[in-house]
Amino acid sequence: MPNENVSRRRRTPSGVWTATTYFAEGFPYNIVHKLAEILFADMGASLAAIGLTSLFHLPLNFKFLWASWADTYGNKKQWLIGAELALAGAVAALALATGSSSLTTLSVLFVGIALLMATHDIAIDGYYLEALDERAQARWVGLKAPAYRAALLLVGGPLLSLTGVIGWSWVFALCALALVGLSGFHFVALPGVRAQRLSFRAFWLGMPGATIALVLVGFVVALRVSLSRASSDLRLPDWFDVGWASLGLVAVLLGVGLVAASGKLRSLDSDFTRGLAAFMGQPRVGVILAFMVTFRLGESFLEKMRYVFLAEHGMTKAFYGIAQGTVGMSAALVAPLLGGFLISRHGLRAWIWPFVMAQNGLNLLYFGLAMAAGEADLSLFTMGTVIVVEMFGAGLGTAVFMVFIMRCCMAEHRAAHMALLTSVMSIGYTLSGTVSGFIAEAWGFQNYFLFTFVATLPNMVLIFFLPKLRQT
Repeated sequence: MPNENVSRRRRTPSGVWTATTYFAEGFPYNIVHKLAEILFADMGASLAAIGLTSLFHLPLNFKFLWASWADTYGNKKQWLIGAELALAGAVAALALATGSSSLTTLSVLFVGIALLMATHDIAIDGYYLEALDERAQARWVGLKAPAYRAALLLVGGPLLSLTGVIGWSWVFALCALALVGLSGFHFVALPGVRAQRLSFRAFWLGMPGATIALVLVGFVVALRVSLSRASSDLRLPDWFDVGWASLGLVAVLLGVGLVAASGKLRSLDSDFTRGLAAFMGQPRVGVILAFMVTFRLGESFLEKMRYVFLAEHGMTKAFYGIAQGTVGMSAALVAPLLGGFLISRHGLRAWIWPFVMAQNGLNLLYFGLAMAAGEADLSLFTMGTVIVVEMFGAGLGTAVFMVFIMRCCMAEHRAAHMALLTSVMSIGYTLSGTVSGFIAEAWGFQNYFLFTFVATLPNMVLIFFLPKLRQT
């Protein structure tokens, strides 16, 4: 049965625009996720400041708060194309600022890109669910992850390598042009979807706009305070107080949503609060949330300091782009496909331990590199091999994550639950990355890389208590 929300005249096959929209979703993510920390390292920022680039991920932690706005105004196609054009403008501003601006100015630009990126994610996921019926959604779901990872590969591989040839400004300018091209293609190619009826009640009661604005202003201030002093006198409390205050405010908002959905505060009842209450009613929901928060802790600690360590031992941006962004990303793309196939054959319970151990245990390869670096010089081949093997293991962990997270999403609230769980997961990712530089400076790389494995132990303990492992 065709989706009634979509115009009948389709200009482009659904598989094509599914691939391009999810490619467009991954493209700005790796600008913020990977290029920011390497740019800061090139500018001579301290390890603490490089770790603080994890604060740029805060909009991804909070995006569920304004996700319902895309259901209130206009339609998802307008949101998607508008976000892409705005992203192109923000990345162009970054191209102009790079090389002549302070870390604080660059940080504010990266925060703006991250805000637009989070909104772009909301629009793409919402458009996919609205433009396709359930049968088509199932048909094209396999294109989403490869297209997303292809963008990660492009940004983290060839474009990163190009920074050593043509400079950061020109690379960011190319990224802006790519986003303009994607928005133009999507304007022509995406089928139209029905506009939502404007509902001020749904907008304001879904989650108070003033509170959301307070959260966003709070972490922008945190960035300005922290990164304006990103060299010698940076202190952990500069970020710690404001960062935890922001996350505490999010926890209060979640509590308000639960109270509203329970019927005790009916004036705040909304789709958001009903979906949240349905999720919180699942068995062992506390274990599920704790597992999500801690799932990427070790990986986050590792990723933030990986390039800095390897660069100290002779790895160039060009080689790192090939090893991490091309060969390594290809391994990270193949691994989830292999993992998903094996889980489909034998079940999640049979493979969760091998795959989680592959994700977490291979962090110790960097501990081995740090030990070996004290005895002899490290070869580029050895460092590159470690990158590829570790990223393959992380890809196997991704297979576990994707299967488990889908089992935790109820059919009637799938989009809301997916946004909530990915937001919860990124909280742990953001916080661990933020303190990574302080720990590395205090302990040295050898002890730090050992710690990246130790940080995964709480997550592995939680596996013993997880529900939903026996589902087919």
